[in-house]
Amino acid sequence: MKFKWKDLKIKKKLIFILIFSICIQIILFLIIQVSNWISQKPVNESWFVFLTQTIEPYSDYKIWYQTFVRQTFYEGWLPYIELLEIYVPDEEWYRFWFIENEELFLNFIYPPFFFYILILPSFISIELVFLPLLLTNVLLPIVIYKFLSKSFDQKVAEWGFIATAVNPLYIFYSGGLVLNSSLVTFFFVLTLYFISTNRFNLSIIFLSISILFKQIIIFFVPPIMIYLVLKSVSDKKEASFYHYMKKLFINFGILIIILFIGSLPWILITPENYLRSILTPGIRMPTFLPPFHFPYPHYNDPIFWFDFLYSLKAPYLVFWFFGFLNYTYIGIFTLEIVVIGVLLNWKRKSYLNWVKFYDIIIYTAFLSHLFFPRGLYKYYFSFYVPLLVLWICFHFGHKLSNNNSKGTNWILIMVSFSIIFILLPRTYYLILIWGVFFYILKKNRVLTKKLFNSVSIDKSSMIF
Repeated sequence: MKFKWKDLKIKKKLIFILIFSICIQIILFLIIQVSNWISQKPVNESWFVFLTQTIEPYSDYKIWYQTFVRQTFYEGWLPYIELLEIYVPDEEWYRFWFIENEELFLNFIYPPFFFYILILPSFISIELVFLPLLLTNVLLPIVIYKFLSKSFDQKVAEWGFIATAVNPLYIFYSGGLVLNSSLVTFFFVLTLYFISTNRFNLSIIFLSISILFKQIIIFFVPPIMIYLVLKSVSDKKEASFYHYMKKLFINFGILIIILFIGSLPWILITPENYLRSILTPGIRMPTFLPPFHFPYPHYNDPIFWFDFLYSLKAPYLVFWFFGFLNYTYIGIFTLEIVVIGVLLNWKRKSYLNWVKFYDIIIYTAFLSHLFFPRGLYKYYFSFYVPLLVLWICFHFGHKLSNNNSKGTNWILIMVSFSIIFILLPRTYYLILIWGVFFYILKKNRVLTKKLFNSVSIDKSSMIF
């Protein structure tokens, strides 16, 4: 009976925290949507400069999401076939960017599932477009709790739930601003959950769904597919090269079929426009021939990690040197080759397990963003919140389970880091991301060394 009462108290606490998180998200959403607090300041005022150069509170929900829903219902607009006529609210903040760039008709750049899921609640009312975005954000801590409860005790699962639900990045960008990161984050975490439980076909299905919500997940396909093949075939007694290639072909076949079905009818009606729309190139490309030029980022432009060089007045060759891996796509291709090589090497040395694979996912998340040829916005990094929560749990779960103060400290660190991240100027915050990446890399190396030494000791004790 005592256990049941304790369990009930824990559930009540988690429900209260989730309700509190939801309330903050809804309040932020209402303030932003009703008062238009971003656009009420003229573009030359310090408040406007602070907002656009630091926290990047983009109004994609009003300008993009509601626009394509409205035009679909009332003007017969179809994605990938026609250009999207952007609705520009009658406020200076909105009008400034579009008048300056003279871009009122743009390609629809989102994958089809994002279009479909926002259309559904609009059959009731266009004002309900936010529901799928907010709902997946609300469900994310619950999925994290379920994820962790499969591998850890109640304390660790509870910690993961709380650490996700109270994170400012998660609350502000995915909740208050209802940007598109919540959908892809939710389905990608489900992909990882099914991989961890060895339900590999389901993981491929949800991986495909994730890509159909946001294209950047394509960078996770190579490491995930290789891991699924290695884990599936390793259970066989006599695994040959043929078995590995057969399984790889089957897995990719499932992925491609689901992506093809999810791309219907556009992939058949207008394949060229469809592919060009969802494979949108970068909008800040350098000139590689004289006169050399690296365009300075407009406040609506995505940012590269080396943009801090502008404040140092660096010459063109310095920009070219640091930006080479981004602009040429070599950074992305190198990343994919290296992570596949690391997976195969760990498999050969019998190191490969779920935790080591998850390290690869973390590395891929960081480096694919840092080398992303199109550049980045701050709200992209709300995607990192559950990934970092899971990384902490899978590497320090025993400490979280046995030391309550350790769990509290980790949450405070994550909350503090998120606030600092939000408030850092947009040309500098990616340096902080590099710092976190190298911290994780260092920690993983130390933990791997300890694990290797403990295994060696166990083997030697068996010998003697």
